[in-house]
Amino acid sequence: MKLSVFYDHIREAADQTNRSLEEICTLVKSYGINAVEMDAASYESQEEMIKKLLDQAGLQVSCMYGFFDFGHEDSVEVKDRQIRSFLSMAHRSGASRVLVIPGFLNEQEMDSASNEYQECVQAMKAAVTTMCAYAKPLGITVGMEDFDALEAPFATTAQLLSFVQEITDLSCTFDTGNFLYSGEDAMEAYTACKPYIGYVHCKDRTFEVHAGETPKLTTDGRAMYAIPVGSGCIPMKDIVTDLLKSGYDDTFAIEHFGAVDQLAYMKQSAEWMLRLRTEVLEKKL
Repeated sequence: MKLSVFYDHIREAADQTNRSLEEICTLVKSYGINAVEMDAASYESQEEMIKKLLDQAGLQVSCMYGFFDFGHEDSVEVKDRQIRSFLSMAHRSGASRVLVIPGFLNEQEMDSASNEYQECVQAMKAAVTTMCAYAKPLGITVGMEDFDALEAPFATTAQLLSFVQEITDLSCTFDTGNFLYSGEDAMEAYTACKPYIGYVHCKDRTFEVHAGETPKLTTDGRAMYAIPVGSGCIPMKDIVTDLLKSGYDDTFAIEHFGAVDQLAYMKQSAEWMLRLRTEVLEKKL
């Protein structure tokens, strides 16, 4: 089992504990986490510093993610330049995967039956198709996730699969906690997405109030809070166990944006994941 964590969590942990980034990275490595999920915008602004920091700690960039506005950028040349720049940076970082968030709908495009919606989504799909074609010679796999926002036309199972099933070489980055945002059952979503899963974000969630945290509201107004993996309402054990038994051998990315104690959450999440791996392997034996 390979574990990664979002680099933003490391930065937040440093701020929350008044420790250096170097110290947090060393601790993260000691938890059995070997890689990070890197925001392209953060990496671009501090590439040399981040590369040195990660190298010293023995951490790699597993996946780089980037936000775009492909649905509204009219210039093919601009989109092409953005895609090439993003992939080049990911390649320099050593990432073998990228996560593309191709854009969001504006108010006039929210109706899925409208021409405006269809035109925006088709523009996104065209750009992602180009990205997949450019990424392949670099040895980089492109993925998309079930992004938890009403303005994302890839938030639900059906929406995400409309991208993944139509675009050759695009894989599903399965985020365990994001389907709850849309009111969907995580196990049902997992079953539907399983044939296309190439990467996994391990995000658990709880409806119990966490003081000091800003919750994420579901589409029906329920407040969700971050929680260490395996401690919340998402069937994490069932999903991760099935993935391991099915031969999934890529990275499990630990994710809990908004946590009040990122360091403790990272440690607890890693311990739970590694303990589950041991249990699964012992049962196989």
